[in-house]
Amino acid sequence: MSKYPSPKNKRCTTLKEFLDLEISELLPNQDITIKNHINLVNYLESESPFFVLRKFKNYSNRGSNYFFENYSFTVSDNEPALWVFMETFNQFELDFSALIENQGFPIAFAIKEEEKQGNIWQTKGRKHQEFSANGWKHCHIFQCSPLGEPIAHKNDLKRRSLRLLSPLNHFPFFSPRKYEMPIDYGENKECIVYVIWWLYNHFYTDKNKIYFKAFVEGQNFNIPIEEPKDIKIEYSIKNNHGYKTKKTDNIIAITKAPKKVTPTSLKTNSILVNKESTCFKISQNWYGQGFKITVIFKNGRTFQYNHDEVYDETILHYGNLNCWKKYRCYTSSKNIPELVVPFVTEII
Repeated sequence: MSKYPSPKNKRCTTLKEFLDLEISELLPNQDITIKNHINLVNYLESESPFFVLRKFKNYSNRGSNYFFENYSFTVSDNEPALWVFMETFNQFELDFSALIENQGFPIAFAIKEEEKQGNIWQTKGRKHQEFSANGWKHCHIFQCSPLGEPIAHKNDLKRRSLRLLSPLNHFPFFSPRKYEMPIDYGENKECIVYVIWWLYNHFYTDKNKIYFKAFVEGQNFNIPIEEPKDIKIEYSIKNNHGYKTKKTDNIIAITKAPKKVTPTSLKTNSILVNKESTCFKISQNWYGQGFKITVIFKNGRTFQYNHDEVYDETILHYGNLNCWKKYRCYTSSKNIPELVVPFVTEII
């Protein structure tokens, strides 16, 4: 089994430099990637597949059995996607029919008490912990649960399952949990367009790029013919991970800081830190702190949510708002936004 690489000491200053220097070592072998993609497509196009989708509005109980017309599906967090990516990285060919029939991959890191009733998928937990421990975020080229898009056809089930599980749809980038960054580059549309262009033109061989192109165009996206504008990237290790950073021009000097107990260190032991608020809020500064937020609105209604889970599920939307660009946070003092409802629990 291959050990997943840590970020290199050399600091990249543009997205192109990062892709040129690091991405080839961080992606699975492209031949096994294509093989597992084809295996997944064949399973999803079989007579009676069981679909696995990223959870979304009205379908948020991970591991529960849902139905659309005559088709069965369940929903998950990002664990199945990371599992497939890492198994492919370790060069295992995957039989998705057997994996799904035998629940061979985790449906979630853990599920809430209210999700246990009706749960049909027993495999949980995280096998490949070194990925996030090394400071990486598992990113998707195409969003697994497109915001505001309901299921309207069997092909929607197939498309969502393909986006969640196909190794063609995954790439790593620096995690906002461990790095200070002005934006979450792994969720930024311009960055993702550049990644698509680079993979097609600089990673996949001629025999394999036809599969990548077919996958991309199957998501109603055309690969740019000309190279998109390169993007400057800025990142530094967060202070609350035991380091202090000092920026001088384009050089980041890193010095060890004294160890201390922080909410982040508590989170690594699966302990959430309770925090009360009078408004709903997600914030770049709160990310990675392990906060479980209890919101008590003026009307007396009370809600709870895992801040980082809500952040991960909604940042693609909120990160593009002017308030986020200006303040790096989003707040609502009157109610829980409709977009967030699937990821919060009301306390009665």
